[in-house]
Amino acid sequence: MNDVIVSKFGSAAFSTPDMIMKTAQIILSEPRRRYVIASAPGVRFGIPEDMKMTDMLFIMNARYMNRENFDEMMTQVRDRFVDIVRGLGVGFDVEAEIVQMKKNLFFGKGNDYVVSRGEYIMSKILAEFLGWKFIDAADFVFFGRDGTLDREKTFAAAAKIFADTEHAVIPGFYGTTPGNAIKLFPRGGGDITAAITARAVNAALCEKWSETTKIFSADPGIVRNPAVIRNITYEELKQLTYMGINVIHEDVIFLMQNIGIPWRIRNINDINDPGTSVTADLPEESHRSVAACIAGKRNYRIIHIEKFGLNRLTGIGVKVFGIFTERNISCEHYMSGIYRFSIVVKNPLFDLKRAEILAALNEAIKPEKITVEKNLSLITVVGKGMGTTKGIFARIFNSIAEAGIKVRMIEQGSDDLNIIIGVYDEDYEQAVRALYSAMILPEGE
Repeated sequence: MNDVIVSKFGSAAFSTPDMIMKTAQIILSEPRRRYVIASAPGVRFGIPEDMKMTDMLFIMNARYMNRENFDEMMTQVRDRFVDIVRGLGVGFDVEAEIVQMKKNLFFGKGNDYVVSRGEYIMSKILAEFLGWKFIDAADFVFFGRDGTLDREKTFAAAAKIFADTEHAVIPGFYGTTPGNAIKLFPRGGGDITAAITARAVNAALCEKWSETTKIFSADPGIVRNPAVIRNITYEELKQLTYMGINVIHEDVIFLMQNIGIPWRIRNINDINDPGTSVTADLPEESHRSVAACIAGKRNYRIIHIEKFGLNRLTGIGVKVFGIFTERNISCEHYMSGIYRFSIVVKNPLFDLKRAEILAALNEAIKPEKITVEKNLSLITVVGKGMGTTKGIFARIFNSIAEAGIKVRMIEQGSDDLNIIIGVYDEDYEQAVRALYSAMILPEGE
């Protein structure tokens, strides 16, 4: 592994010339930072109704496609980049890039091409400012015909293109299809570009600089001053992404875990804060409690199917899951007993097709009764090795019981990383606070 750092910067880092110069100082302050993944310019602080460059480009393309006047928005895009170039004092030709973008718009390059120009132009400007090489992500990030990342082709191309490159700026967020069309990743996809680059250069570390400085052990809106998670494993973070804690793109977690390169979350506005490190295993100096984080979501439904002799029926799961699958509804969890089979699903997807689903279940299973519980919240207690820790269930149930909260379901993951508790929505915040008090010990204490 090389002593190299790949740094991905979010849109806030490129919002103004001053922020870009600050970002450049961060890059150049550490010689090991040799590869930078850039985003499109973000919202400028203090300017009412200002927009991210990505959103401006989305709107511009939509107006063009709807045969509306898009010139005003294109002028705003041009002016943003002109202001950046002038503020940085570089000789980059913004006009030529805008003219080329307009031509390709007329040639039908499509939405993904237009939107990708935010990252593309910003990366070329930053490369000019730093005196580094610009490498277009379109030259090494490839999608297959099914629309997913072609990993084998991408990894081979990335290894080749970075082999003789000491320093580079790379635009995130997009790649190319088999037909050489630009295709965007989902929002946050610049993280994937950073992970691909880190793998290609065999980096020692991949950084993500944004306005998010760290991962908290609970929602600060529910728990006052929650402990900061300074160290977390990729396995633990995968569990948290299920509950909406998306500090790193989900695809990146699987990719980085497999190649063993650590990730660090840093704050562009507080460079002295060490942030949160994501690694395959916890460092020896970490003195964290077994539980790392309490996280959850509201507004689930539980469908209970009751039938005598249910446990003796074959294929009951196939029938039930098939009914939900046919209607494109994900079954989040399920529980089975001698006479009851229960499915947890998200609302509002279920509510939209409730009558249809219940009718199909009645026809397929012929149960004695089907009931639906509303307003369920799921709370996950995440921590490596938690499932094999003695007394962990006693701590969880005691904390919930002492708070006077009724538990509607409990499930332990087979990977010993999390325990999920179901409570009613009205008890959600109180349950989070109770679990936090019982389960979380700040690192170092």
